Amino acid sequence: MDEELKVQWDYDEYEYYVIVPIGKQKLKMAINFFDHSDTTIYGNIYIQLYTKRKHRQYEMDNCIMTGLNPLQTVSYGIRAFKLLEDAALRGYNENYIVNLSCYWTNSTRRDAYHSFLSKRGYRFENLFGKKVIMKVWKKGEYQPEGE
Repeated sequence: MDEELKVQWDYDEYEYYVIVPIGKQKLKMAINFFDHSDTTIYGNIYIQLYTKRKHRQYEMDNCIMTGLNPLQTVSYGIRAFKLLEDAALRGYNENYIVNLSCYWTNSTRRDAYHSFLSKRGYRFENLFGKKVIMKVWKKGEYQPEGE
């Protein structure tokens, strides 16, 4: 099933992303790099689940993300996240401190994100004056699994 998940780079949005069809819906997960300095690069993890591309932004802005196939969505989401995190760290950790963070829109999403991300070493922190779930890798610290 992993062969269906392909990490791509969007030069315009400055992000790694995965889009996978799940039934009549599409899951998009991405790590968008929104800021950097000489030593540190900041990425935001986000997820979108939508039925029609033209409604994607409206559904995201209004927290309308109801999955029609929740178990399949979670399964793909977990695998997509691992692939994205690996791509982002392979791409940047050799030259930068990498800070990956996750924002949320309500407490239900916060709790769900924290439940998964805390198992991967992410913690609640403050970033640019906002509470986020994040993890920081020192320059050159990332070691890919199995290598």
